[in-house]
Amino acid sequence: MSRDASIVGPLNIDLLIVGEGPKDWESIPTWDGPAEMEMTAAGSVGYTVSDMAKLGLNVAVSSCVPDDPLGAFIVDALRRDGVDTAGVRMTPGTVGGIGVYMLLFGSRKRPLVYRLPTHEPWPQRYSREEIDQLLDARLLHNGGYLHFKSVWHGVTVDLFKQAQARGLITSMDSQFPLFAMDPPWMRAMEDVLPWVDILFCDETEACNLTALEELDEAAARLLDAGPELIVIKQGARGSTLYKAGWQHHQPAIKLGEVVDSIGAGDAYDAAFLLGTLEGWPLERRALFASVAAGFTVTGVGGSETFPSRARIEETMAGYF
Repeated sequence: MSRDASIVGPLNIDLLIVGEGPKDWESIPTWDGPAEMEMTAAGSVGYTVSDMAKLGLNVAVSSCVPDDPLGAFIVDALRRDGVDTAGVRMTPGTVGGIGVYMLLFGSRKRPLVYRLPTHEPWPQRYSREEIDQLLDARLLHNGGYLHFKSVWHGVTVDLFKQAQARGLITSMDSQFPLFAMDPPWMRAMEDVLPWVDILFCDETEACNLTALEELDEAAARLLDAGPELIVIKQGARGSTLYKAGWQHHQPAIKLGEVVDSIGAGDAYDAAFLLGTLEGWPLERRALFASVAAGFTVTGVGGSETFPSRARIEETMAGYF
């Protein structure tokens, strides 16, 4: 039976450390103190697939993780959230990615230190049967396309071509290179963007993708490259949607004190894609996604405070 969505992209561990460190930087080398800590299944698509499953969608993920206890933790955490992890490959003799967010000094997303994985971010070869299983869905989404050069111009482009040919909705949150790269970043995506229906990015990414400073101009350039819809996430300023000759700004929805903003963009993606699968008007999708993100930032980690669909819709009623 066809699922709602197949998600392709990297998975890793996030270790989130939240507390109050010294304001005097000279004291940090000798400081110790308690903090709240959380380990989560993350990466460019970890929070997204988890959130989509929590919204009631039948969702599967295709990725690679190390064949070790941390890899097993990622797979188990996603399964517990209701994600189909049959497409996650356990890779012996490798180490996985880890992001450590030290939220001790007033910031809600940095400092960050990380370890890159030594395995493929996601499979770079699929059998015909695996492709058929992956594309037996209504939507194909990829996150983190720009992170790793090794995935450019290859199997992911072919997947998106085949997905559109089979009538799937296609979406991508390209994010950013994990290495120094001069703008325009979209030169690495010229062969995949024609096959992407919806492109998500934040405002910094939009400007770096196009080497343009004005968001309206950047969105126009991205639309010219192929996508029908550009969704630019702007943090506390909300988000702006662009189609040819049309745009809509959705203010951010504040639902409590911001604890951290990790995973807020992933929550937005997940909720927006549910609205897409439901065929909602774009304005309703943006509001639904903004409410979901507004809940997410009130707790530690990308999915701990992610709300149910019913709670999002109940909250939305106050904004119509």
